[in-house]
Order: sequence, then structure tokens, then C-alpha cells
Amino acid sequence: MKKNKLTTAVVAGLAGVAGIAGVSNAVHLNPEGLGQTLIYPYYTVNNGLNTTFSVVNTTEYTKAVKVRFMEGDNSIEVLDFNLYLSPYDVWVAGLVPTDSSSAGHVGEPTGAIVFGDTSCVPFLNSGQQFLPFAIDASQAPFGGINQNLERSRDGHFEMIEMGTLDPSFGYGADAVHVAGVPSDCGQLQANWDGGGAWDVPSGGDPTVELMPVTGGLFGSASIIDVAEGTDVTYNAEALENFWVAGTIQHTAPGSLLPSLAAGDVTSTVFANGGLATSTWATGAEAVTAVFMQDQLYNEYSLDANVAGKTEWVITFPTKRFHVNAAVAVPPFTQVWDGEEACEPYGILVWDREENDNFCTVNPADPICQGGGISPVSPNDPTIPLLCWEANVVEFLNGGASSGSSAVLGSTNLASIPAFTDGWARMNFAQSASPLIGAGFDGLPATGFSVQKLTNAFAAEGLLAQYAGLFKHKGRITSN
Repeated sequence: MKKNKLTTAVVAGLAGVAGIAGVSNAVHLNPEGLGQTLIYPYYTVNNGLNTTFSVVNTTEYTKAVKVRFMEGDNSIEVLDFNLYLSPYDVWVAGLVPTDSSSAGHVGEPTGAIVFGDTSCVPFLNSGQQFLPFAIDASQAPFGGINQNLERSRDGHFEMIEMGTLDPSFGYGADAVHVAGVPSDCGQLQANWDGGGAWDVPSGGDPTVELMPVTGGLFGSASIIDVAEGTDVTYNAEALENFWVAGTIQHTAPGSLLPSLAAGDVTSTVFANGGLATSTWATGAEAVTAVFMQDQLYNEYSLDANVAGKTEWVITFPTKRFHVNAAVAVPPFTQVWDGEEACEPYGILVWDREENDNFCTVNPADPICQGGGISPVSPNDPTIPLLCWEANVVEFLNGGASSGSSAVLGSTNLASIPAFTDGWARMNFAQSASPLIGAGFDGLPATGFSVQKLTNAFAAEGLLAQYAGLFKHKGRITSN
């Protein structure tokens, strides 16, 4: 990647030459959007929604990429496969709602992946449903009591580069498009079959013809309401220098490795006006560090004249590495009990005229009479909680929340009473400390706000639908 000269100058001014070296050798979020690993904060097929997505290879090399979809409760894998991108290739696919045909789950609501793109994805066919195997294998207290595939209908996904290949010969050339189709995707699939060149159980070596990762991936996703004609989009979060230099980690399609725990244990973050570099016990904690924020900010709109609705997505993309153990790993404080692992947060809601705390200003509002924020701690009803890995926070003005959110259809739901229009600040008081370097306050959060509006008076006989998506803003604080 070639940095913009102004960006380089600003970074140099903040951190000096040593700081630049730290960025180049530690995992960090790349604001320019390119990386070795991509985090897509949210997908959903609830409420009849479809989620489409893409990944782009900006380099001259063939790329081997692990693609992994995780359900929203505890980020258990529901679909893993390998993708081989030829140089300058784009792969596009979509997620749609369906009913499961898997044994033991027949008829349960789930999702399926559909695509017409010809890029090489061995063993994967368009229409493949999400799979229950990892959910079924999970056991309480660190697995799932709820094993219904309906939990797979929203969550998040990631793409991890595993290595590169030379596109001029051999397996790298097999992925290169000829007349719009990979030259020999069948050969790449055969490499993983019994006796194949990459098949470890039969003595194969998955590093044959592989070269180290080089980065240069970017991606995006869209959440589409086909019935109402709206589409909101976001860019994937890009982790640069996720891998230690020289890494090749090429695994079989369907393997749960590599994961976010496999990367570099050193992180670099811009915090308190400068660069903060830290060394952690695991790669997962290093990724956690680059997502840490102690405050999130965004707007909302609930104007009844346009049937305004607002929901925030709050995803913790590394939470599973911290809560699926006998003792929670900071910054998380609770272990997964089979249904939830709840973290407290603070919330302050303003209108557009500087008023704050909706229920203090409007104590008679029905939602305030009904308890206001939910869910809350059973030990202290004043403490609100986020209990899952992918959470949806629904802002409400009057009335109580339904069992699922009105826009995204999530049941991993928190509800916040709010003014007609304004903004909110979410606070996290947790913290994480590294082996060496700076620690950080807060939780590893990413996501966005979705707003949906309906104009019933656009013109005679015309109903107009609008929607927008706005990435969260936040504050990073080292401790």
C-alpha cells in the first residue's frame, strides 16, 4: 500500500519515525480501507431483508481468502469456505432468508448464500444454507442452550487472507479468469480432495506454491429491503498488518482456522493524540485493542411525520475469544452462560435543542412508565446491558418495544427511550491491560446507525421510502 503524502506527514508529526515503524509492524485499523483481514460488522436476513457484499483484490497476485459467517448470539460459525481471487478480481454474493433442511433443524428459519459470480469457491454452491454443526457441537456453559438456527439470521462475518499465489503459473494461474471464468477451479478443489496436493490427511502440504500474505483487500456490504425499495451500505473494517511478516496460513475449506486469534500480538492505535503500541497475550487481544472505544456517538430520528425509525448496530467482533472460558478475559467481565454474556453500558440521549435524559424530561411517556431502557441488570434495574456479540439498539419515542427490532428484525435487542430527533452517547467503563505498552478503556465495538423514513405525502398515490446508514463515531482512550 502506498500512503498519501499528507497522511504520512501527519502521522510523522504525531509519532516520529519510531511511531511510523510501529504502525508498519503491528496490527491496526487502516482508515484507507485496505487490509489483510476484513471485518463486516453486520448481516441480516430478518424482516425479509437481504444482505449483499463484495470483496476486491487490488493486487497483482492471486489471493487465498478464508470467508467466515458467524451468528449473532455468540459468534458460532455457521458457514466457512475458501475463496481464490485472481489479480484485480471482485467477488460478489448475497444472503437471503430461507428455512433449514439440515437434519434436526428442518423448517427452522435461517439464511443461505447466493451468487452468480464465477470466482473460485471450492465445494460451495449457490443456495448453500447456513449450517448447524458448530452450534450443535457447542455445549453450555460456553456453548449454546438455544440451538435453533434462527439465531443465524443475523450476525457478522470476516475475510482473512491466508496467502498469495503467483498468477503466472500453476495453482495461481488456475484461479485467473479466462473469458470471465477461472482457468481451472476444479484443480484447486481437487487439491483439497483425498490425495490432493494440499490435503493434509493424505500427506499433502497446504503451503505448496503459496507465498506470504500481502494485503490489499477491501470490501463493502448492503442491507436491502426489497419490498420497500431501500438499500443501506457500509465499508468493511480493514485490519492492516494483521499477520506477522512472512506468514502463510492456508487451511482447508470449512476449517475454523485461521481465526482472529492467529494474527500478530502487537497492536497500534491512535489514542490521546498519539500512537500507542502494545503487546498482548494473544492475537485476538491485539485485534480487540484496535477496536477499543470507551464512548460511541451517533444520531437518531424518530419523527412521526415521516414514520422515523432508528436502530444502532453494536458488534463486538472479538467477544467470543474473551467470554468462552471459565474466566472472562478483560475487557469483558462475564462468561457466556449458554444464552448471554452481558456487559453494562451507560447511555445519554439528547434532543436537537440540548435537552438530555428523555425519561427525566418526559416521565409520563408510556415507555418510561414501562421501565424505559431494556434489558437491564436483574440486580440493578438502572444498569442497561448488551448481552450478545451482534446487538441492535432500538430508539423509541412512546410505546414499548416488540420482540424484534422494527427495521433490522433482530431479537438481540436493547431498547432506548428517546426524543423525536437528536443524538446519543454510549459509554463503556471496562478496560484491558497488555503485557507491554498502553492499555485501553472501553469495549471492542464497531457498527453503525440505520435510519428509515416513510413519506406518505410525496405525491398523490405515491409512497416514498428512504433509508440511511451512518458509521459510529467514538473516542479511544489509553489507560
